[in-house]
Amino acid sequence: MSRRVFPALALALLLAGCRGPVEGLEGDYECERVDTGPARLTLRPDGGGALCVGAEEAPFRWEARGNGVVLLHTRQGGVIKVRLGAGALELDMPGTGGMTFRKTVK
Repeated sequence: MSRRVFPALALALLLAGCRGPVEGLEGDYECERVDTGPARLTLRPDGGGALCVGAEEAPFRWEARGNGVVLLHTRQGGVIKVRLGAGALELDMPGTGGMTFRKTVK
């Protein structure tokens, strides 16, 4: 009996840790900082997205985790940790510092 329980428990824990997109997070976000130039963050419902700072665009896959954290997985293998806070997405960009993105209304 215990030989059957362990694989099922391991699979359940693995699937619990693999969260996909969360309803309500999808959409376009704009940065409030003016010193970095125009900055835009897009979270698509399919789990894809892009971060555009100035003329540079970085595509990524995203996933929501517990405790108000969203992870952006870049194509180069990097991971950017985003915090959900007060109706905004907050992230620390290497070389740029903290950036706060607010959802745009269309």
